[in-house]
Amino acid sequence: MANYNVLITNGVGSESMEPGTYTVTATYAPGYDLTTLAPTSYTVTSDSQTGAFTLSANGTLTITFNETGATGGTPITAGTVVMTDATGETQYGPVVNIDANGVAIFDNVPYGSTQSAYTLYFKQLTSDASHNVYPNVFAVGMGGQTQSEYILNTPKMVEQNFTLTDANYTGMPIENANLNFTANA
Repeated sequence: MANYNVLITNGVGSESMEPGTYTVTATYAPGYDLTTLAPTSYTVTSDSQTGAFTLSANGTLTITFNETGATGGTPITAGTVVMTDATGETQYGPVVNIDANGVAIFDNVPYGSTQSAYTLYFKQLTSDASHNVYPNVFAVGMGGQTQSEYILNTPKMVEQNFTLTDANYTGMPIENANLNFTANA
């Protein structure tokens, strides 16, 4: 029996192999613990078949949701976020809760290096009652085993309704006017 080296691209690969039982090892998968490969044995029969293998990544991503999208902003106090594909349509893994400090932690994520980061995508599903959900799928380039990111959650706008009437003639509406509201510091 021969030995085979199968190139995996985007999670799939193929090879024509002789029937027999093989010991399987992972030799290259940046951001993953190669010793976690499962299963480590594979039997080829005389029929075409598919083998499914898994590896566990060992990176940690901390995402903080706050009002600035940077260090020091007022955090949201609750919500949920999930890892997805680039479109946000396919979810990977469980939904992660955002804690009272605005923090969501994703363990066992893949990572690359600062020169070749591993791109992960996320979608915020819910926020606290005072903030808007981040509206888009967002990408994180995991360039190291541990990383922190900040995502902006804007305060919710509350609709206000106004009337403008003539001060001298009670109840008479003013037909055309503009009011300008300037925020106080």
